[in-house]
Amino acid sequence: MHDYVMLWNAVALELNRRDHTGKMNAKNQRGPTASSRALAMVHIAMHDAFFGRTGLPPLSSALLGLQGPINTFLNVTPLNPPAGTPDNECAAVSGAAATVLQYLYPDFISLVDDNLLGFEVGPGDPDFDFGVAVGNAVIADRRTDGANEGGAVKPLERHWRHREDPTDLGQGFLGQRWGTVRLFSATDIPVLADHPVPRSSAFNRAHDQVRAKGSQIMETGTPGAGVDPRTPLQTLIGLYWAYDGASQIGTPPRLYNQIARQIVRLNTTGADRRPASARLLALINVAMADAGISAWYHKYTYQLWRPVLGIREYDDSFWHGGMAVSHGLHARCDPWWVPFGAPRTNEPGRRSFTPPFPAYPSGHATFGAACFEMIRRFFGFGNNDVDDLTCDFVSDECDGRALAEDGSFRGLHRRHHDSLLQAMFDNAVSRVYLGVHWRFDGIGENVKRPKDILTDTSNMGGVPLGRALADDIFNNGMARSSAARKEIEPIQLAPVP
Repeated sequence: MHDYVMLWNAVALELNRRDHTGKMNAKNQRGPTASSRALAMVHIAMHDAFFGRTGLPPLSSALLGLQGPINTFLNVTPLNPPAGTPDNECAAVSGAAATVLQYLYPDFISLVDDNLLGFEVGPGDPDFDFGVAVGNAVIADRRTDGANEGGAVKPLERHWRHREDPTDLGQGFLGQRWGTVRLFSATDIPVLADHPVPRSSAFNRAHDQVRAKGSQIMETGTPGAGVDPRTPLQTLIGLYWAYDGASQIGTPPRLYNQIARQIVRLNTTGADRRPASARLLALINVAMADAGISAWYHKYTYQLWRPVLGIREYDDSFWHGGMAVSHGLHARCDPWWVPFGAPRTNEPGRRSFTPPFPAYPSGHATFGAACFEMIRRFFGFGNNDVDDLTCDFVSDECDGRALAEDGSFRGLHRRHHDSLLQAMFDNAVSRVYLGVHWRFDGIGENVKRPKDILTDTSNMGGVPLGRALADDIFNNGMARSSAARKEIEPIQLAPVP
């Protein structure tokens, strides 16, 4: 039997890709924030339709994430099957998925309809109608969650607050109030350690690294700091994990779903696969939705500038609105520094850019850690265990068809990861190689190797934030969050002279 959750997951990922392609410019669910919420909604609907309709079949003991009772997210009452007729999983899952996707992606209703025709399901089938009811319940549940609220956050009164990328003026500020959206399942937004204050020794080390590793122009490294320039492998890693909403690529949650699909195929068989995919894909997408809310809450709490501003404006003469005066130029200041940048893949002629939201913590690191930690927990690894969940994955950024900004093709590259800890690590540091993040935005300074993630106590960056969310949601069984929405109050950290 086909796995209809996996099939509709593929449709949802395709809508993410198409929404961020060409003139559409993410008209429906723009960016990592809205697209992570959309993926969570459709997977909650499929999860509740699947388990509410079919119940829980016998499962392998290896699938620890499925042991014990499975409670549907919205406590949907199972529909009694018609007498003498087997449960129709395809119709129930399809009704739920199509209902939510057509609501979230009104510009692609016909694509969803085409898939319904292919599966030969539709209204009038009791199972399909049950799925539609579940989908509508999910929509109603999230209609007032705060995702559609506009407005700005009070600007941080510090020179180092986030501002627009000076090489990409007009980009605006994405998701200023996204951190106030109601959580899906997390008990609360986890606490993070404060980022290093500019000019502190820890900040300077991160500054020197990204100045050398993330520069658009391959120079000899950071003067006097002993940091070597970016290597070809580091350039590849930066591009491989990008998914910055470029044409035909989509957003980071799409990338992590693609990897999760491969992990499911490699680690489940037979009758276990369908319930495993229904449960795991819901878990990772709920975790990533809460990762987006939590990361954006902290982003606009700290409002830390990106490297493009931090490197250009390090000198005293750029501080305090130009009130200070300099007769020279600080060695760490380069007023003309340009990052390698988030790539405008498949958009020849357009220049790379810095994403339009603050640096700390990294959204990529938070989304990726939430997804990969959830997969690790699902397949029986404790949060202190090194996993052996391997994957060989071709990123859409390096698939042999993707076009660089100069119009050339990037070669097809299949990348191997020995564990999801390694994927978590590479995903976090990749943003340094693009020059769009400080290293501490993603991961603690003492994390030199993937396994160091397990012993790092700094609680700094997106990796510990994402892992904490995944562990919380896994341990609570993906129960509905009862946390109240939080308001964002900027933190005024003390400056370093």
